[in-house]
Amino acid sequence: MSTVRPLRFYEFLSSAAQRWPEKESFRRRLPGGELRGRSYAEMKRLMDQLAAGLIQAGLQVGDRVLLLCDTSPNWLIADAALVSAGGVSTPRGTDVTDDDLNYIIPHSECRFALVQKSKDRQRLEKMRGAFPSLERIWVIEDDRAEFAGGAESVGALLESGQTALAGDAQLVQRRVAATDPNALATLIYTSGTTGAPKGVMLNQTGWIQAIYRALDRIAFRESDRVLSLLPPWHAFERTVEYACAARGIDFLTTNIGSLKQDLVEFRPTVFPSVPRIWESVYNGIMAQLKKGTPGRQRLFHFFLSVGEMWAARKAVLLGYDPQVERPNFVLGFLRRLLALIALCALMPLKLLSMLIFKRIHGAVGGKLRVSVSGGSALPAVVDRFLQAIGIPVVEGYGLTETSAIISTRDLSHPTALTVGTPLEGYQLRIKDESGVDVKSRPGARGTLWVKSDQILMGYYKRPELNDLCFDRDGFFDTGDIMMMTYRGELRFAGRAKDTIALGGGENVEPVPIEDKLIESEFIDQVMVVGDDRKSLGALIVPNFDRVRARVNGAPADVRQWNEHKDVRQLFRGEITRLISKDTGFKSFETIPGNCFYVAPRNFDLDTEMTRTLKMKRPVIKDNFAPQINAMYE
Repeated sequence: MSTVRPLRFYEFLSSAAQRWPEKESFRRRLPGGELRGRSYAEMKRLMDQLAAGLIQAGLQVGDRVLLLCDTSPNWLIADAALVSAGGVSTPRGTDVTDDDLNYIIPHSECRFALVQKSKDRQRLEKMRGAFPSLERIWVIEDDRAEFAGGAESVGALLESGQTALAGDAQLVQRRVAATDPNALATLIYTSGTTGAPKGVMLNQTGWIQAIYRALDRIAFRESDRVLSLLPPWHAFERTVEYACAARGIDFLTTNIGSLKQDLVEFRPTVFPSVPRIWESVYNGIMAQLKKGTPGRQRLFHFFLSVGEMWAARKAVLLGYDPQVERPNFVLGFLRRLLALIALCALMPLKLLSMLIFKRIHGAVGGKLRVSVSGGSALPAVVDRFLQAIGIPVVEGYGLTETSAIISTRDLSHPTALTVGTPLEGYQLRIKDESGVDVKSRPGARGTLWVKSDQILMGYYKRPELNDLCFDRDGFFDTGDIMMMTYRGELRFAGRAKDTIALGGGENVEPVPIEDKLIESEFIDQVMVVGDDRKSLGALIVPNFDRVRARVNGAPADVRQWNEHKDVRQLFRGEITRLISKDTGFKSFETIPGNCFYVAPRNFDLDTEMTRTLKMKRPVIKDNFAPQINAMYE
């Protein structure tokens, strides 16, 4: 059968239906516990019927369609169908705020909407007076994730489409052929951390290039089982789902509530997620360890150090240790020779460590061959931990504006502390403050600019943004500060818009400091502040259970912790231990002993975090403004 790369989204399910007609995928857990999916042949049939139903309902090429849906096995069918019918998919999650809806729908002039549940339709109906362009709203599914029936439902569209196809079997194929793969196909409004949402314009060509370039790098296999809980409208997850269809992979959608059970029962080989989920896995393992006997804890940490030494020496031997500048040839040869000797000596302990970590591997299904992390930077402590226990990490980097992916680590050479090398087809520039390209100077920092057929066509109805974000040569400003190693790997060094300008004129990137502080077992979340102040400060969300276990007499009311002498002494010690000249930080990057606030709650998932669990810094700063002011007094 043909292995020619598709030109349009339609061909993903169409090809999968030909190659693996009976293979079941895109499963979900039913209320009774069964993991049920659909065959690829059935998914293709449903895509055809839904596309035909939308055409019968009057959808024209170029019409914008709001796709309001969270994690669901039906998302891919709905997205592929409406793009195949000529529509412009405009996806968001159901947790989108009313303010964002009041901006997105009129701004995009959405003519139709596909929404996940009846309650989502009711919500839009109440606001409908503000949406003059919105003509019809269809409900996608019921509470069992089956396609909804009745009036104004996807079930009704499927019936209409089935009837239309019975009289005209080529209806959908003609519409697909009439769509230009280089034309606007999806309009994703960023849920970014600042400002009003921006409509990122992307075409099918860019997405498909990104999907196949990622497949070439990560090497998804037909035999893989992929488990994901990310929101499907997010660029990273969208790429994963279409990649699974491209390879005919068995895919399961999950959620936080059933994640543990699904990992054990589905036994995924690939688990794409965001750093915050891996942090939670790490914190959960370490919390369980704390409940064990001192002897058990010492044994675990001993073999964890063995795993870390093994991973570090293996990286040296195979040439992917995190070196920024090219080492001296003779010195490099000696390091590799010593690494080989160390690996031989460590081999018996490494084999024993596999028994120690077997339970952890079992908790994630026991078959995981690669963990994929994207959306934001993976903390170094979590990165080292996963490598040490034998779970390879492919960390990737990209933006919605780049069809999700710019670079990823190579599975055979997963260099720690980097986000890998750029995918094929990318041109890069790393511009310093003077606008000079310093890409050829390993270790030199600057803002990353990229050019590729994957990047956005522009921001919808925002010509002023396009003028700012593209240079005269067509390179796009990612807004991220990067450095490049001598091997061409990218290292994330912060976001330009997150840079803290201290009162003394120093510019500080908060991410490396936060990354280091997260290594403390007593810190769950942290945000560094200090704009226009004389020094940095920190908002600290404690690991509440571990602080209680360490600090005798810690108040039961966590709102009193910020004023409690022993609690403050604990965090003062952790900040001093982790952030100092001895750990690689400049004097102005340190946090004075008492300049921190111990928060009584986690950062709010709905208002203070994005759906990929990145901090909305301006919102958090506003919400904690009195506390920030107080800690500087």
